[in-house]
Amino acid sequence: MHSSKPKHEFSTRLFRHVQVIQYLQVIGLALIAASFLYLVAANWLMLPKFIQLAIPILLLVLSAAASVYLTKHTWIRQSLDALSGLFLGLSLAVIGQVYQTGADSYLLFLVWALLLLPWLYRPNIGVFALLCIVSQLALFLYFKQSYLMSEHSLLYLLCMNVLTAFFLTFSLKYYSALRFLFIAFVTVMSMYSMFLFCGNGVEQYQWQYLLLSIVLPIYLILYFYLQHRALETSLQAAGLAASFSILIFQWAEHILSDSIVGILVLALLIFAWFAVISLALMKFLPQTKFAVIPLAIGAWLAGIILSSLLLTYWKAFSIVMGLIFITIAWWLIRRAQSIFSRQFAYCLWVCGQSAVLIHSEMLTQSIAFILILQIGFILLCLSSRMHWFIALIQLIAGYGLAVATICFGDLIQAEENLFLAVTGLNHLLLIILLITAAYWLQSMYRKTVVLWMLFIVLASVVLQTLSNNFLYFEQSNSPVAFLFIVYILPVIWLCLYITYDQKYLGGEKWLLLLLGMVLIALGYFEIFLLLVLISWAQVYQQTLVKALSIVLFIFSLWMLYYNLGLSFLLKSLTILLSGVLLLGITWVLSKVNVKQVGGA
Repeated sequence: MHSSKPKHEFSTRLFRHVQVIQYLQVIGLALIAASFLYLVAANWLMLPKFIQLAIPILLLVLSAAASVYLTKHTWIRQSLDALSGLFLGLSLAVIGQVYQTGADSYLLFLVWALLLLPWLYRPNIGVFALLCIVSQLALFLYFKQSYLMSEHSLLYLLCMNVLTAFFLTFSLKYYSALRFLFIAFVTVMSMYSMFLFCGNGVEQYQWQYLLLSIVLPIYLILYFYLQHRALETSLQAAGLAASFSILIFQWAEHILSDSIVGILVLALLIFAWFAVISLALMKFLPQTKFAVIPLAIGAWLAGIILSSLLLTYWKAFSIVMGLIFITIAWWLIRRAQSIFSRQFAYCLWVCGQSAVLIHSEMLTQSIAFILILQIGFILLCLSSRMHWFIALIQLIAGYGLAVATICFGDLIQAEENLFLAVTGLNHLLLIILLITAAYWLQSMYRKTVVLWMLFIVLASVVLQTLSNNFLYFEQSNSPVAFLFIVYILPVIWLCLYITYDQKYLGGEKWLLLLLGMVLIALGYFEIFLLLVLISWAQVYQQTLVKALSIVLFIFSLWMLYYNLGLSFLLKSLTILLSGVLLLGITWVLSKVNVKQVGGA
């Protein structure tokens, strides 16, 4: 019998899982590769040209050869093929740089797109996605570098639509997983064409742009409808409705006056338009709940338009109206069952809350008071059992106001202490979240809080780069405060994490303690945090958290490259040491697992 709720979600025993060890091995190799990349990049201009050309070509050959022999796991082969496609583009860029033809020449992107075609002899979604992007870039650069963009924008949009239609048709047949990305891209293209259609005013409509804005969306809607894909049909219909909303805005601006009545009428028009789309979908798709998606989007747009009244016309009275909006939203959230009612309630809540916070700050001139109000809104939001994404927005807004209070309030007198103050806030929040993990990990908001932790880690990474490169806040007059905030607080978090599962006495505790201490000493506490979150996400199948953690890990290495507070040699050595240590720990964990399996 398994418990309905996991008991050891932040335990060090998570690092014993085979899949977690595999991810750690990949991360260790990535750290070692990044260390060599830093070293090569720092000395790139001093390398002979033949070595500059040889490096990306050698990487291309190695990755291609590895994809031929490592065929046991499909995801490894596809990843290596996609990596080969990237190294192919890197090789062409280096050729353009060395021979001074320009790394952004449309001919290089065209050749890159053509050379990607042989990699599609084996189905590979990564290579196909790369081909779609590269071909669009080649088309854009051709029109830009041939000075055709300004005078022949209609021709460019036509070519882009034709190219998109070709790849779209191919993708729907062989790579259907990309359909949502194509829906988003087609919607953006449709809205851009509609902007151009409305750009010259009512008197100078160019109907070709209107045609370009509707052809591909209608094609997708018909295709998904015939394939009985209700979600995709509803999403693309909502995208087409959003595109036509631009036209409704333009007509309303031309006909209606810029007044309270005009804004009310515009909100009603937008809501009615999306309601008509939803009613049509309900008629053609009677057996699905996805038909209300356009109605929910219309509710958000109408609510946002109405909120402009609170921020524009009513001034101080907007605080009262904002509180009324929040009260109505709170009642709807607790009582309403329909998707439309709940989405409309969320929109009213966000709009009313924005009005209360903005006008309260204008009246009081106190960000600290606004922070207190936001904390109240967060508690009310969590107690009302709102959607996890709304709760995440509330937590992020609270964090932003806390940082603003530190930066613009009277708490910190000297500018050089701002870095320490914000870093201290980040570390204290992480410690508090770890201490209270036993409570929120068992709640409906555990994913929300973990995503908030990822946002705090992101803020820490960005802050370190900005403080060393632009703000120059890294120096402090208090070495003791610097030592306590930058090193002691992370060590406290690490010790709390190691002792989180007190009943478990596995040997990996001490290995992770060693890894954490080394990373903290090297200034890479955020990397250790990401390792912990990746292990949690992998074991408990939190796909979004795992994907964002991996993206944030890559972003952290990228930011570290631009961190001018450390020399490239020092960064290369410390990253190499971290990668080697992580690989060593994964080797020990693998051996321990093998022994236990053999003993069992």
